[in-house]
Amino acid sequence: MHKLQPGQRSPVPDGLQEGRLVDLVHTPLEAVATYWLSLKKTLDQRKNGAFLAEEAKHARESFIKHLLNLLQSAFAPEDCRRLAAVKQRNLLRDLHRKLDLLAICLLGIADNENPQKVLIRIISKFSISPVFEKEVFDIAQQALRSLDNPKTRERFLLIDQSMKIEALIINMMVYSMYARRNDVRKIDLFSEYIRSYYFSEGMALIQDGFDHDFVKYRLILLRKEILADMENKMEMSLEMFLGIRKGTSYEDMFRIYDAFRL
Repeated sequence: MHKLQPGQRSPVPDGLQEGRLVDLVHTPLEAVATYWLSLKKTLDQRKNGAFLAEEAKHARESFIKHLLNLLQSAFAPEDCRRLAAVKQRNLLRDLHRKLDLLAICLLGIADNENPQKVLIRIISKFSISPVFEKEVFDIAQQALRSLDNPKTRERFLLIDQSMKIEALIINMMVYSMYARRNDVRKIDLFSEYIRSYYFSEGMALIQDGFDHDFVKYRLILLRKEILADMENKMEMSLEMFLGIRKGTSYEDMFRIYDAFRL
């Protein structure tokens, strides 16, 4: 990837779509920094920042959207930091839980476990179940019967941590039920719909024949790394956001980024 240099206008890197961040989990730190540096340049050029409302409206990444909205507010910097911390905590908690649910699904597939037991393990992670067990199985079974339909595949084979929890659970059950009935290696046919490298990594280990304990061990380590990396990108985004609020120069904005990279 192109390396950022102080004072240099950066190209749009991988992980951005039409100049906007679409996902913090899979977007490299450098791409996140590029977004904020580009935003800084645009604000310096346009002065009044009237475009921020439109930018926030179309933002797809939840934490970035939150910061863009705060950038338009009259809150003091300390209030912005506090509100950003609340959003960060909630988003990291949501990501942690989704990774846990994906791990339950993957380990169930590794053990060729009954999908009904897998669903019970998933539901047990909630104080109040977000789904009805019978409804999930009915939808998943109907989806399995219609996998020849491209629209069905696009909807029910998608695995993405940004999905709503109810939809993610249904789609996990489609994979669990499919793996129970077929050779697990056939799941490679659906790789284009798996947008979570956490799920892809776990599935690859299962297909390569690694046992339950090793898959579980690897998933725990990977979850830890994903959450730490996500937190680092969020912290950098917050500091660069605060830099923009304070009118920090482009060169000093780059120094903020430099503090967060290895």
